[in-house]
Amino acid sequence: MKKRLHSIIAIVILLIVLLVTIQFLPSGKSRVVDLLKFKNDHSSSTLRSFHIRDTASITKIFLVDKRNRSITLERVGNKWVIDQKIDARRDAVQLLLETLYSMRVKTPVAISTREEVFRKMSGKSIKVEVYSGKKKIKTFYTGGVTQDNLGTYMLLENSDTPFIIEIPGFRGFVSSRFSTLLKNWRNSVLISEKWEDIKEIEINLRKHPEQGFRAVQTEPRKFELYNFENKKVPYFDTLKVKGFFEQFEIANFDRGVDLLSDEFRDSVRRSIPEIQIKLTDKTDSIQNYTFFKIPYISAEQDPGTDYYPQSMWAFNDDNDWVIIQTYTYLLMFRGLDDFSPKMK
Repeated sequence: MKKRLHSIIAIVILLIVLLVTIQFLPSGKSRVVDLLKFKNDHSSSTLRSFHIRDTASITKIFLVDKRNRSITLERVGNKWVIDQKIDARRDAVQLLLETLYSMRVKTPVAISTREEVFRKMSGKSIKVEVYSGKKKIKTFYTGGVTQDNLGTYMLLENSDTPFIIEIPGFRGFVSSRFSTLLKNWRNSVLISEKWEDIKEIEINLRKHPEQGFRAVQTEPRKFELYNFENKKVPYFDTLKVKGFFEQFEIANFDRGVDLLSDEFRDSVRRSIPEIQIKLTDKTDSIQNYTFFKIPYISAEQDPGTDYYPQSMWAFNDDNDWVIIQTYTYLLMFRGLDDFSPKMK
């Protein structure tokens, strides 16, 4: 019995000596040392719970970077919207929610490198606020990545200890999933109106203004057609008009335009568009879309060709500037004669 007691005492003494010794070892040299080493003046404010167990309760995520660029993602019904007006990409939001659920602390940042990590995060980081209803349930800052690209530096609000965060089983970093760029969150839909919700469509054509028209859905499946002089067209193919309305249910764009300057954007909008589309829904809400040819700005041009035939620039009332593939919009870019009744 006494021999066993002596063994226990010896082990306790050995552990005490080990812990005391660790406190005087240089920090940052060993992961084990850094995990065990502590400072009394920091331990009370060291927070490490980054992940969120119940992501189903999340209703809003706000992200803002040091350049004051921000994105607000909100759950509205069964979808997510950006800044209360643009539908978000379902896959991107789902990946963010999975990240919030799965990310775990890999290790605290070595004490010897914390000052450097803090310095970098103070200059470049993204603040993330997570809400459930009106309650803020988590706030943290995400910074750069580790040298091996297998971890991301993060810091919880009111904590003095940054950590390296990982997703167990995933080889990579997660900082790119916390983006403040709109193009990384918005879906690729430019126009999305169910045909039965459209009250009126007006088309104006630059090359053939006489082919402009206005199509009105007076009641479900009943249409009226007016020419460019706003005179009612007595005879037209109703099925063709209905098919025309159906084209506006989903119209995607290829990609956004973000490399050209705001001055260039303004100069494009002041030019004469090739096609203008005005959509009015049942609530009398109006959305305008303007389409412009894209001039060649490269030295490599086809002889005698001034514009890209396969693509066009498009703007909406929100001043989104995107590129569309022309062929996917051909059934929208109609003229009055396209609705002439079939000859028997």
